[in-house]
Amino acid sequence: MSLFLSSAPLVRLGEDSLPNGIASACLVDYRDKRILLTVSHATGDQGNWALQLRYVPQKGTQLRQLGAMNFLAKATLSSPKLKDVDFSYVELPQGTVAYRQEIEAPTKVRAEAPITVHAVSLTEMPDPKDRFGFCGMVLPAQEEHFGQTYLSGEIRIYEGLSFLRFSGDYIVFKLPFKHPGHKYFKGCSGAPIINSDGVPVALVCEGSEEEDEILGISLAAYKVAIDIMIDFG
Repeated sequence: MSLFLSSAPLVRLGEDSLPNGIASACLVDYRDKRILLTVSHATGDQGNWALQLRYVPQKGTQLRQLGAMNFLAKATLSSPKLKDVDFSYVELPQGTVAYRQEIEAPTKVRAEAPITVHAVSLTEMPDPKDRFGFCGMVLPAQEEHFGQTYLSGEIRIYEGLSFLRFSGDYIVFKLPFKHPGHKYFKGCSGAPIINSDGVPVALVCEGSEEEDEILGISLAAYKVAIDIMIDFG
């Protein structure tokens, strides 16, 4: 499965309705529902977040605003103070599709392909013998083209990650290269970390420059929360 099409772009809209921030998301079909999964350290800022669907020539960028999302917190008997979980999710209308596009000019889309909607069981675990990867847009910048404001960035693909260990609800992966610095991953937060079969096992959360590691929140760890949303939503 293409890493390039594995994650969906999210944008945060300012009061002027122009994008002023980015993140990534994982689109999944689960129990006959289409659900958007991402991370709360991006979307939990009370911002107006939207899924970027596609650019339509002479009309602009189509967005689907996410509205009220679901966030989680947890506690234990030994540590009763609630702690935020770096995971957020929302149900989308069935059939919602986003596209990765190559735009040549305001009047022409040179090429486009639908972003993958992953069919998941939310029980998948990483195989230590497997290799993993993720994709997202980084280094965002606002640019003026043809009298319109666009949020631009670079699509980065990171592959060849290996499974290291579990750390609570996180899965720790080793990068196959030296960590280039957090700014080169900013915007990838919420992107699915997929295995060689294209199945998501985690969402990108953070990393360690010193250890050349990437931490992803385990999807299997919060399957029950998604089930509750579907059963009682």
